[in-house]
Amino acid sequence: MATIFCFTSTGNSLYTAKRIAEKIGGDVMPMTKDSVICEEDVIGFVFPVYFWGLPRMAERFVAGLQITNKNAYVFAVATCGGPGFGVLGWLRKPLKAKGVRLHYGVNLLSVTNYLPDNQPNDSEALRQEVDQKIAEIIDAVQNRKRKRVFPYTVINKAAYKLMPDARSDQFFAVASSCTGCMTCRDVCPAKNIHAESGKPSFAHRCEHCLACVHHCPARAIDWKQKTQGKERYRNAHVSLDELISFHRADGAITAEDL
Repeated sequence: MATIFCFTSTGNSLYTAKRIAEKIGGDVMPMTKDSVICEEDVIGFVFPVYFWGLPRMAERFVAGLQITNKNAYVFAVATCGGPGFGVLGWLRKPLKAKGVRLHYGVNLLSVTNYLPDNQPNDSEALRQEVDQKIAEIIDAVQNRKRKRVFPYTVINKAAYKLMPDARSDQFFAVASSCTGCMTCRDVCPAKNIHAESGKPSFAHRCEHCLACVHHCPARAIDWKQKTQGKERYRNAHVSLDELISFHRADGAITAEDL
């Protein structure tokens, strides 16, 4: 049996994890719980690249994960909108400390969706390229192939220091067009948002995933002035309800659900 642990905000990583799980007969679990024990024969990690590093929540999850099967086949996929060299190299150290190794790792070029710096570049051609690459990853995992990853370097560390910290949510602005639907709260993987007088309020444990910005139905949330007027994005194969369900405490998606 297989388990794929996933962090996602716009659905790119969740879509990738779902596709792989469907073919190898596994479950997809969010990287949100503490002290998870994994006994599976195949273990996967799928997450986006943030500032040439991992989402902080993904880092904490991997560090706390208990892997009992030291002979498990372990793979990782980092979805990214641009270069992400060395990101997967970070995984080797915490896995080695657990007595397991990273057998296969690959970056998956997906839609660019970091709004402060970019407009989303979604297109049918890019979707087809993603699906082709996912098919290659599935083949590699099914056949237990091995692929070395680039090491995590000082360049990665320097870039990662530029990522806004957990208090970066103080720069979110909520416009008067907010309807109080609290979709932002429901889609937030960090459970960082709560309702206050019918409007979102932020608790300063932000992952800077910008899920709240992307998925607000009224487009009422912006970060600083860097996201204003830009298109929002969600993976075309993942529904908003699915993202919300996945980020709940019982958010496992089994192979039967796919």
